[in-house]
Amino acid sequence: MEIKDQKSNPEMKESFFVRKVWLSPLFYIYFLSVLSALGYLYVNRLSMINRNSIQPDIAVDSAYNTPVKDLTAVKGGASEKIDLSTLLEPTKQQLARGEQLFKMDCAPCHGLDGKGDGPAAASLNPKPRDFHSTTGWINGRKLSQMLKTVSEGIPGSAMVSFAGSLPITDRLAVVDYIRTFSSDFPKDSPEELEALNKTYHLEKGEVTPSQIPVSEAMRQIEEEAIPRVKSTTTVMSYISQHSTDEGSRIFSSVTTDKKRALTMLAASGFWSKSRSDFVAMVTSDALQNGFDPKVAQLSVQDWQTLYGYLKGLFASKDVASSNG
Repeated sequence: MEIKDQKSNPEMKESFFVRKVWLSPLFYIYFLSVLSALGYLYVNRLSMINRNSIQPDIAVDSAYNTPVKDLTAVKGGASEKIDLSTLLEPTKQQLARGEQLFKMDCAPCHGLDGKGDGPAAASLNPKPRDFHSTTGWINGRKLSQMLKTVSEGIPGSAMVSFAGSLPITDRLAVVDYIRTFSSDFPKDSPEELEALNKTYHLEKGEVTPSQIPVSEAMRQIEEEAIPRVKSTTTVMSYISQHSTDEGSRIFSSVTTDKKRALTMLAASGFWSKSRSDFVAMVTSDALQNGFDPKVAQLSVQDWQTLYGYLKGLFASKDVASSNG
C-alpha cells in the first residue's frame, strides 16, 4: 500500500529520491569517482596538447649526417708465407683459429658440429653441407678442393665466396678445422698441393693491393668523368644547332632525355663497334637510357642513319679534343 502511494504521490516520490539517492553515501562515492575520472582525462589531455604545441627536435640520423672519413692510404703487401709440408698437419693454434672462424662464419648454416643443421639451414635450398657425409660434394673432399669451395663459393647455393673477407691463412684454418669432424677425409698428393700453391701463392704469400684515401679515389673518379661530360656537352650542342640534319631529327624524335641518352653513349664505346650492338644497347632498357620505347619501331634505314650520325659525332675532332 505504501508503495502504491509513493507511485501516485509526486511529493512522496521526491522525498524517496532524496532519501535513497542524494543522501546515500554510495551516491557521493560514485560522484567523486566520476569527478576524479574527468579530472584525470583533462590533465592527460592538457599534457598531450602541451606536447603537441612544442616543436620537436628532429634527430638527424648520423649515418647520413656524418661526413665521410678520408681514410689514410694503406700499403699493400703479402700474407704470411705457408710451408706446404705443414698443410696436412695443422698446428693447435691453426685449429683453434679455424674453430673460432667456423663458429662465427659457418655454424649459422652448417651447425656447430658441422652436420648442416644450423639455425639458418631450415630456410635454405639446397641445404648446407653435412661435413660428416661422404657423398654429394661439389668440388670434392680433399683439402685443395675444400679450399676452392671456401674461396670461390658454389653458384646456385647459399655458399658464398670468402676470398674477399678472409685471407688465405684464415680460409685454410677453417678448412683444417672442418676436416677434424671426420677421420676419413682424403689427402692431397704432392702434385695437388703444388697446384694449390701456384693458385694461391702460398709459399710467397697472398698479395693484398694497396688502398688509396677516399678523397683521392673520388678525385680520380671525377677526372675520369670529365672527358665524358665534355663529349656529351659537345655532341648535344651540335645536335641542337643542326636540328635540320636527318640524324638530329631522328635522334630528337626517339629520345625522352637527350642528355641521359648521350651520357649513356659517351660512357661506353661498345655500341660503336657495329649497328647491331648499337640497336641492342639502346633498346635493352630504352626508358632508363633516355630513349622512347618507340625507338624499337625505327626502320632499318633509320637505324643506320642514326647509328652513323651519332658514331660520327662522337668520333669527330671536336669531341675527340674535348676528351683530352
